[in-house]
Amino acid sequence: MRAFLAIEISDDIKKHLKTVIKSMAAQIDGVRWVNETGQHITLKFFGEIEDRKAWQIKESLLYIEEKYSPFTVTIGAIDAFPDMRKARVIVITLENGVDNIKNIYNDIEESIFTLGIEKEKRLFTPHITLGRRKIPGPLPDKAIKDMVKLSFVAGSIVLFKSTLRPEGALYTPVWELNLRGSKE
Repeated sequence: MRAFLAIEISDDIKKHLKTVIKSMAAQIDGVRWVNETGQHITLKFFGEIEDRKAWQIKESLLYIEEKYSPFTVTIGAIDAFPDMRKARVIVITLENGVDNIKNIYNDIEESIFTLGIEKEKRLFTPHITLGRRKIPGPLPDKAIKDMVKLSFVAGSIVLFKSTLRPEGALYTPVWELNLRGSKE
């Protein structure tokens, strides 16, 4: 299965991002926009893995449920990778909760390395993807909306199966880790 680990975002945030995307889509061409069901904070993309490996990953990460408690994440501003002049991926940055997300990411990287899964070579920048371009280009200033700083509680990590389809990827939850550690 093609799989990745992610933190789900709340329906309220997804609804808000839908209006942001609608506004931006009217002003920017050549972008494949992410629909509401595809919005999340990716922690680790695995690519193709066997079902057995998916369950080994869960076993190696179970301690995270007790180590971390639910935490607040606040969405930030519109940005792009690699940058605003050569935007290939259009994203929403995150504000509150970034340190927690990075700590969880680091724990995941260390734990699954013992299963023979390579560590990510690129710098991890927590974000929510809004859209992708095949041909990079600048993001026009008029298309960049000031964001309302909405927050949600991140309470779980989900392994999703990703099925590629012509109308967009279908994400199906396989298993979930519920954060229930005690607050420090």
